[in-house]
Amino acid sequence: MERHFHEELKELTQKLQQMGFFAEAAIEKATDGFLNSSGALARKVYDDENVINRLEIEIDEKGHNLLALAQPVAGDLRRVVTVLKINTDLERMGDHAVNIAQKTPLLPSELYLIEKIPLGEMAQTTQKTVRAALDCFVNGDSELARHVLWHDDKIDCYYDTIYSHLGNFMTKEPSLIGAGMKLVMIAHDLERIGDLANNIAENVIYMLQGKEVRHHAWQVLR
Repeated sequence: MERHFHEELKELTQKLQQMGFFAEAAIEKATDGFLNSSGALARKVYDDENVINRLEIEIDEKGHNLLALAQPVAGDLRRVVTVLKINTDLERMGDHAVNIAQKTPLLPSELYLIEKIPLGEMAQTTQKTVRAALDCFVNGDSELARHVLWHDDKIDCYYDTIYSHLGNFMTKEPSLIGAGMKLVMIAHDLERIGDLANNIAENVIYMLQGKEVRHHAWQVLR
């Protein structure tokens, strides 16, 4: 019985890793497609999203079955619960990637504004943070998880800067309001993806150490 449970848990973890691969790919394609005004690249996001949605259902069903039938305890229980939480975070990342892809291609006014804000840098930092969040789960690395928590602040700073700069541009030139609002929404999607990566890191720390760090991550960073 115990051997069967761990085989099922291993399969569940592998499915989540696969889902993480597609979520990461969707984010990269969406942001690169948007910044390079590539409709072809952005459209590939929808294929990744279909796989993400299918895996979400499979993982959710399998995870809840393990909880109900095997009734795991201690570390095994934390791992199953963590997988289910990360499952939801990855599905939401896919949704935000679709949001970004839907705003491709760019208009000339949007290209003009992008040159004046650090949107590309924010996208790169967000992608790296997602990669690190997934790596800390796969490798069981609590130190890397703490590193992800630090990076969330960096993404938030990018968002605040972009929001402020675009607000100034739109105030001075009302004709840029449409373009500015579109870019604000893109930055918001990236900021939310960063938050979801942060959630993954928090849940990894919980899984590995049994330590709850949500809402007060500073306590594990001192």
